[in-house]
Amino acid sequence: MKSFIEETLQKIILPDLEKGRKDFDRPHTEAVVYWTKEILNRLNLSESKNKVLITAAYAHDWGYIGLFEDIDSTNLELVHQMKPKHMERGAKMIYDLLSNRLSKYFTTDEIAQVTHLVDIHDKLEELKSEDEIILMEADTLGSIDVDKVKPTYSKADTELMIKREIRGRRLPIFRHDWAKIEAEKLIQKRLAWYIT
Repeated sequence: MKSFIEETLQKIILPDLEKGRKDFDRPHTEAVVYWTKEILNRLNLSESKNKVLITAAYAHDWGYIGLFEDIDSTNLELVHQMKPKHMERGAKMIYDLLSNRLSKYFTTDEIAQVTHLVDIHDKLEELKSEDEIILMEADTLGSIDVDKVKPTYSKADTELMIKREIRGRRLPIFRHDWAKIEAEKLIQKRLAWYIT
C-alpha cells in the first residue's frame, strides 16, 4: 500500500511531467522510482533514507517541465544543455512542495537532503555519498529500461549516450554490483530495441 507521501508526490509531480520531455519524463520518472525501490530492497537503510530517496526519485527531473516548449527534447545535445537548469529548478520545486505541503512528514534535514539530491543528481563528478550514488544508479537504469520507457532518442544518439554517458561517466561510479549487472542487461536490451 502506498503512503500518503507517495500518493501526494504522484498526484502533484507525475501530471506535471507530461509538460517536460515529450513521451519521456513521466515514464522515465516512474522507472527511476521502480529502480530506486529495487536498489533499496537490497540494502538495509533507515526508513528516513528510503523516504528521502524515493521522494528525490519522483522529483529528480521535475525541473524539465516547460523547458522544451520550442526545443526538440529528442535531441541528445539539447537535453544536455538543459541539465543544469532542470536540476536547479527541480530542487526549488521539491523544496517548496516539501516545506509547504508535506512539512509535517519530513524533518528539516530530510527536506534539505531531498533538495540536495535533486540539485546534484546529474553532476556526476560531484557525487560521493551513498544517497547520491543510489539515485544516480536508479536514474541510469531508468533511462535505459526499454520495458518501462520507449526510447525517444535516435539509434545514433542512443549509441552515443551509451558510449559517452552510461559507459563513460556513469557505470564507472556505480557502487552496487547488482545495479552494474542490471545496467549491462538493460544496455543490451536498449541496443537490441533498434534492431527489432
